[in-house]
Amino acid sequence: MLQAIRDQAQGWIAWVIVGLIVLTFALFGIDQYARGDKAVVVAEVNGEDISATQFVNLYNRQQQRLQQQFGDLYDQVVKDEELRDQVLDALIEAEEIRQWAADNGMVISDEQLAAAIHAADVFQDKGQFSQKLYEEVLLRNGYNIARFEMEQRKFLSESQYRNLTLASSFATSTEVDQLAALQGQQRNINYLRVDQRPFLKTVTVSDQQVADYYQANTQSYIEPEKVSIDYIELSQKKLAQNIETNEEVLKGFYEEHKAQFTLPEKRQAKHILITVDANTDAADAAAMQIVEEVQAKLAQGEKFEELAKTYSKDPGSAPAGGDLGTFEQGMMVPEFDEAVFSMKVGDISEPVRTEFGYHLIKLESITAKQSQPYEQVKSDVKEQYQSLEAERQYFELLEQLNTVAYEQSDSLEPAADAIGVKVETSELFSRQGGAGDVLSNTKVINTAFSEEVLKSRLNSTSIDLGNNRAVVIRVNNHQAERQKQLDEVSASIKDDLTREAAIEEASKLGAEIMEKLAAGEQPESFMKDGVEWHTVGWVNRNSQNLLPQMISEAFKAPKPVDGKPTWQDFKLATGDTILMQVSEVKTEALTDEQKAPLNDAFAELTAGAELAARLKSLKENSEVVKKAVYKTVK
Repeated sequence: MLQAIRDQAQGWIAWVIVGLIVLTFALFGIDQYARGDKAVVVAEVNGEDISATQFVNLYNRQQQRLQQQFGDLYDQVVKDEELRDQVLDALIEAEEIRQWAADNGMVISDEQLAAAIHAADVFQDKGQFSQKLYEEVLLRNGYNIARFEMEQRKFLSESQYRNLTLASSFATSTEVDQLAALQGQQRNINYLRVDQRPFLKTVTVSDQQVADYYQANTQSYIEPEKVSIDYIELSQKKLAQNIETNEEVLKGFYEEHKAQFTLPEKRQAKHILITVDANTDAADAAAMQIVEEVQAKLAQGEKFEELAKTYSKDPGSAPAGGDLGTFEQGMMVPEFDEAVFSMKVGDISEPVRTEFGYHLIKLESITAKQSQPYEQVKSDVKEQYQSLEAERQYFELLEQLNTVAYEQSDSLEPAADAIGVKVETSELFSRQGGAGDVLSNTKVINTAFSEEVLKSRLNSTSIDLGNNRAVVIRVNNHQAERQKQLDEVSASIKDDLTREAAIEEASKLGAEIMEKLAAGEQPESFMKDGVEWHTVGWVNRNSQNLLPQMISEAFKAPKPVDGKPTWQDFKLATGDTILMQVSEVKTEALTDEQKAPLNDAFAELTAGAELAARLKSLKENSEVVKKAVYKTVK
């Protein structure tokens, strides 16, 4: 082979080879061959790289999770720039933790890694770890074993770092008692309300004030760029409404899809729930001891229902003897569900472990699945038939819509005629969107202001609105950004300035009244038009009879001194001034049961604050360089 090439080196083969080499260097540059491919870096943490691959992998996972969470609202709720910032910050924090762990000799052993993977439900078959399932799940999700286990080590290391702080946090009895005293505190309050609305009639705002305000705030009176659009909408729901039916068609559909109109099997069960107080072997053993005690009493003939009332920790069913009513398969947690639907009537199960604890289950009855007569479900049959037919039509028409809108891109009329709908025209709207679910849709807004649709004035491709509903749009009218003139906004400016002046007058009156109250005058003496005296009485931190802001301010106010009330003044969001009197303070002692959540909350709060401080310290002592490429890399 080599000899043949050498023999032909002076002929046309040589020229072809040289030509290909020249083309390759022309397209990619000789520098690339000298350097080789370099991994794209999105950030550096203390000299260690975070690669674009790491970023894209986490970004894609987060994006998929949020798309599942928000569905059709994803584009309206999630801002891509913010998501990218959050993903990069998470990777930087993880790298800072990894470096700290390495510097401090913290490692994840093979045994820890194996235990974590074996415990994951997604890799278990019938309660046991399955190597085959493990490999299949990783393959389906685009992972090889080495990469997945490397990422799990990182995750476990990060979790171990966090748990070092969280597990060591606790609340002392003194702290809990202090918090309980604050939580149980009550205050006797009354208040004067100085309404700003009467001053709206007395204050004056001149034309010069309006003009001066306009000149000082011209940027606030710029009308943004706006467009109005023509659009045609294709909707499966609307198509379904126009699909004709008759008895013959519907009965045929019913017979063909009879399973859909069959009531599923239901089972009635009772249970006794024994909770496990902590995630420890000792707590588990204590729970099992109670389970065995109940089993022993059942064996001696004691009634299941009476034992449920005594032992069960399910507050919903225990008073009813553990009765859960009837339910279909799949409505309960998997372990519970599997047990119930494998039992016979009258059976009492062995202990079933779920996330809630241990269950002893008694199956009371079975209601077999039952086919519903056609006449009884006729309306459902019609709805499902129309829906299926409409779905078929929808995708056929969607293809026609895209084809015609593309081929005749200077008008929507041909596309509208092709699918049998009318062209609609919207009001003007900005990049913030407009009224209705079409104009407020992020995809529609972005498309309306895109280069192709706005500048080139072409039809868009179909925009999916979700639930088999789509629109095609084109720009009808375009209004450039413009400065609003004084005469257009003077009325609204005057209203705003008048309200500000009224609020200020109410505040001044409030200050005058406060001085007189301090001198000993009685609050009732100030009652007149716009000034109201309200007697309230005792309130606690959870009282619902006042605005949350007023409750908050009541507990910020100084305590009475030597039996003399104190006063606190503040403004409401409405602009009214409130003068609040605190005349007495008392504390209602909390029970140990009421204190328990405070203990957990305080420990959690302390742990969160300490963890935040540790992470902040890591950041402050790290040299981080973010590369702009993370904003666009895919």
